[in-house]
Formats: sequence, structure tokens, C-alpha cells
Amino acid sequence: MKVKSVIIACLLFAASAQVKAQSYRDFAHVKQLSKSAPYDNAGHQSFPDFTYQSQLSPQLIGLRQAFNLDSVAGKGSQTDRAIRLLNWFHNQVPHQDTLNIDSLNAMNVISFYRSHKVGQGCYVLSIGMNDIFLAMGFKSRTVICFSDAYPVAHGGHVVNALYIDSLNKWIYIDPQENAYMKDEKGLFLSIEEVRQRIIDGRPIILNSTANYHNIPTKKEDYVYTFLAEHLYRMICPVVSEYNSQTITPGKVFTYVELLPVGSKDPKADRFETSVSKRYSVITYHTNNSNLFWKKP
Repeated sequence: MKVKSVIIACLLFAASAQVKAQSYRDFAHVKQLSKSAPYDNAGHQSFPDFTYQSQLSPQLIGLRQAFNLDSVAGKGSQTDRAIRLLNWFHNQVPHQDTLNIDSLNAMNVISFYRSHKVGQGCYVLSIGMNDIFLAMGFKSRTVICFSDAYPVAHGGHVVNALYIDSLNKWIYIDPQENAYMKDEKGLFLSIEEVRQRIIDGRPIILNSTANYHNIPTKKEDYVYTFLAEHLYRMICPVVSEYNSQTITPGKVFTYVELLPVGSKDPKADRFETSVSKRYSVITYHTNNSNLFWKKP
């Protein structure tokens, strides 16, 4: 009887999981994301190689020492150390929709909050997180995510892609929500894998410590509503370094944008090719996700 009960319970659990996966695919933004064309990984678009600042640069050494990041990261695997850094930075500066500060770097982001008690938006938080990872010797990118809304982009979200050598892959990191995700086997997921699993209805496990202002993050809202809307087109700075996004007179910002085949690209953001009085933007576009997520 006990064995029979266990079998019945397992069958019921499997059926429940299947229904839940199906219900997630019924979410409006999941349906919309699922309609997007696939990437063209046979395409040969060319753009500059992504570069990552050495942790030996004076600015990153200063950041590492100022906040004792070696102690924050502690010992253990790359993922153990990275998650401690994520948790620490998430607790240093809360999310707040406000105007960007002038100097977009981790030192200023943290110092500004300590002196003014004003948080920062997801874009600035991602930049700060990126600096911290670079200072600790990781390869990391800021990833700007938008929906397929056209001709005017609708909101957006900014996260980090962190390369883990021991896993031979990029993993998803979100400092705003203290979030990362795994599959049903406990393996860390990349941004690309999160996107595809949303489309396919495969399991996504959100870490239990994910939170927004100490309120636990609900996976249904965060993954299948918010992220499902904004994981359509993604933009990364070509140069990943301290102050890379700080605007200075005459500066040229270079980005690469990943789009599904046949996408229309809204120009209602700062990340499209343009020239202003203060700075210029050059944006390369690709439909090849393999090139975009090239290993560093």
C-alpha cells in the first residue's frame, strides 16, 4: 500500500507540474514571446569583439580594496563567490526609479546611496554589479533587455551575464531582485536558457532568496510576466569596464544588439546609433545568438 501511495503521489505531482507549465504558457507575455522568430545562428554578421577590463586596472583594484570584496566573496567555487557578491551588492543599494547619477560606477553607486539614501534603477544597479564582478576577476556584461513593442519601446529591464569558467557558460544574474535561476537538475541557467525555457514551458527554479525590498519575489510575476515581456531583444556594451557607461563630452558608446530574425527595432532608447551634442552611439545588430553570447 505504501509503494502504491507513493506512485500515485508521484503521478499526481507530475500531472500538476504539467498543468502548471501549461498555465505559464498561457500568460500573455509568454504567448507573445513564443511568437518571435528564431535566431539565425548560421548568419555571419560581424561586429567588434567584446572586451573585459582586467582586475589589475587601478580603478578595479581601488574598488576591491575599498569594499573588502575578497572578504565579501569568501572561499569556494566561482558560483559560491559570485552569489555572495550578488547578495552583498543587492543589500548595499536598493532599487528605486530615479534619475541616473552622473558617474556610473560601483564606487559612486554605493557611496551615493550611503550619503543620500537614494536607490538606483536596474540599469545603474547592473553597471555597479558589473564593476564588482570585474574587480574580482570575473568576465561580466551589462545586458539591456527590451520587449518587441514598436515603434516605441515599452519599459525594459537590465541584468548581468556572468561567465563561469568552471561551468563553461554565462549565467543569469539580477542585482535588482537578488535573482538567479536554475533548471530542474540544479544547474545554473543563462539568459538565453531562461528565455528559451519560458517559451518551451520547461522548469525554471528561481532562488528562494530573490526579493524586492525584502519582499520575496514571486516567480509567476517576475519570470512569466516581467521577464517574458522584456527578453525579446538584448543589448550589450562592447566594452565591459569601469565607467564604460558614464557620459563624458565626445564619448563614443558602442553596443551590439541581438534580435530575432525579421524584428523591427524601436529607436525610443539611448542605445541605437545616433549623434548628440555630448556623445555618439554606434550599434551593431545581429540575429546570431551564438556570436552574441560568444565565450570570453
